[in-house]
Amino acid sequence: MPFASEAEMYPPVCVWLERLLREKQPASTVQVYDASRKSLARLLKQTGLTANVPLEWPSWDIHVDIVGLAIDAKITELAFVECKTTPITLRHLSQLLGYSRVALPQYAFIVSPQGPSDALKSLLVTYRRTDVLAYDQREGKFSGSLIVARWDKEAATLDYGSLIAADVNFQGRL
Repeated sequence: MPFASEAEMYPPVCVWLERLLREKQPASTVQVYDASRKSLARLLKQTGLTANVPLEWPSWDIHVDIVGLAIDAKITELAFVECKTTPITLRHLSQLLGYSRVALPQYAFIVSPQGPSDALKSLLVTYRRTDVLAYDQREGKFSGSLIVARWDKEAATLDYGSLIAADVNFQGRL
């Protein structure tokens, strides 16, 4: 049975993101939030998790569905997940791309049980325009890339075979 709403997706996606961040950053304290009803700046202020994030955090008036934080003594890394119940479109992708350009998360996922729309999949796979997924290309750093994936409701995880990212070698780092 399909999800009735995006909000219904949030609990299992939060659990999955927390598991992923704990696995990838075992020395960090990991916290994951349903942030769909508040801006990222407000979430950071309310939780008191403003240490080790960029100084411009108060300007982050962006509304990401799910926000993960991997916190250690020197840096707080962000992870974003946007959930969609319909096929992921270029419009959906643009929303997360804007959020990611602002806050530069370590990970930025857009997931749907439907996966990408035919048009988006054609753009990214057939025409190899994965460059539109890149949001952070600082020197000496792996490029930040949106990750488009199908959410497997039964397994409560990503369908890792469906991942599309700007870096073709990304899947091995996830």
